[in-house]
Amino acid sequence: MADVGRMQPARSPPRRASMTKGGQIHVIKVGTSTLLTNDENGAQQANLSNIARLIEVIAALRKKGDHVILVSSGAVGMGCLKLGLKERPKNLGGKQAMAAAGQSRLMRLYEDLFRVVNLQVAQLLIVREDFSDKLRFRAVRSTIDELIRLGVVPIINENDSLAAPHLSNFGDNDTMAAMTAALVEADWLFLATDVHFLYTANPKTDPNAKPIYVVKDVASLQIGGLEASSSQWGTGGMATKLIAASIAVCAGVHCGLVNGAEPERIGQLIAGNREGGTHFEARLSPDVIGEGMHGRWILALPLAGRVSIGPAGYNSVLRGNNLLFRDVLTASGNFEPDQAVALVSEGKEVARALFRSSCASITDALKKRADAQPSDKLGLKDFTSELRAAGVFLDAYRSWRQGSHRGAKGEMTGEKIKQLGEQQNVEDNEGSASVFEVVAWATDIVLTSVGAMNEAERVMSSTNPNKRGRSASPDALERKSRR
Repeated sequence: MADVGRMQPARSPPRRASMTKGGQIHVIKVGTSTLLTNDENGAQQANLSNIARLIEVIAALRKKGDHVILVSSGAVGMGCLKLGLKERPKNLGGKQAMAAAGQSRLMRLYEDLFRVVNLQVAQLLIVREDFSDKLRFRAVRSTIDELIRLGVVPIINENDSLAAPHLSNFGDNDTMAAMTAALVEADWLFLATDVHFLYTANPKTDPNAKPIYVVKDVASLQIGGLEASSSQWGTGGMATKLIAASIAVCAGVHCGLVNGAEPERIGQLIAGNREGGTHFEARLSPDVIGEGMHGRWILALPLAGRVSIGPAGYNSVLRGNNLLFRDVLTASGNFEPDQAVALVSEGKEVARALFRSSCASITDALKKRADAQPSDKLGLKDFTSELRAAGVFLDAYRSWRQGSHRGAKGEMTGEKIKQLGEQQNVEDNEGSASVFEVVAWATDIVLTSVGAMNEAERVMSSTNPNKRGRSASPDALERKSRR
């Protein structure tokens, strides 16, 4: 096996120092096509050779002091193998049943093979909601952190047998692996596939396709022929891997696309050998640096829609200002308040944001804007004045909202709130604007495009860099009060 070398990480987060003892953290995602193969008669069977070689690579990384988190698909495929099915079920109930039957077989296989190299493993079955809810997000992170401290290899899979809405999603585990990498502040994310590199076109259909060794900006890629998994047992494809790579690199995580049949290529990429596979270079978003876990959480949220913004809105995002309704051009999807959306400028995603209003409200307001309808018809909620009057102590604030009429700093009267509301305005880069015009707080926006990050650096180099990320967001005030 090739020697597992060392490539400098994008950064070394202080939080991890005592946990990793100087080692790096790698997230490796393997799919069903890596775990299963056909025998001489065309019947499916476990690909023991691939799995054993992968475990040897993980053992070599652990020996060097690094830590590995394995994100593994394959429960449905293993269930089909266990129960003698010749093809993957198409109905949801059948998939859930196969996942329930196959997960135990999959974990037993991992347990037995990891024991040979003297490594212990732990199983985590999670769903998208574990990332959508911040408390559950923290709980997953805490569990993984402790397993790493104990030297255990966490093996993560989606809880397909219970997560009914997600089992039919396309390529979930690719995205989940990227979310996990962002969550644990990993150094590398490796996505196993059935080709050596990302190519300029589909190499199976285009003989002129050329390998791509390094990708500096995922958003700039223009590749034809991307398709779903060629395996009847899998659900992923190259398109979902590019989405996963875009999530990872914005969180400061290097991403490698490697051939799952040759897991030794993982070590080659870590060592800086470009023949190992396609390397998506990490670029830590400045909004992740400034907002820490909150920014990582936003990157890990499933996207619920897209919002197109104009030049003034793009400039506000670059400067770290709040996004105003007047800068919104279009909205698509079915997102509700406080769900994550992609912010698009000139057809390209530039950032992700938590939106304060629903897609339906935004769309309705856009239709009325031509008739000069006021933007406070968006159904937005603003609690800034109450929060300030309550001393930003949310328990006291909630108590006041429920009728106790007492805040953390004394009596809360309607007149006092009205006065505070008249005093409180949110300033944007062009002047003052009512808080009801704000559709996304600055601290709830994370740049994801490398081009936008470069432009933001140029803009802020000529101004005060401390202005970036200012916001009157209630969530930001809560975080600040806890520091």
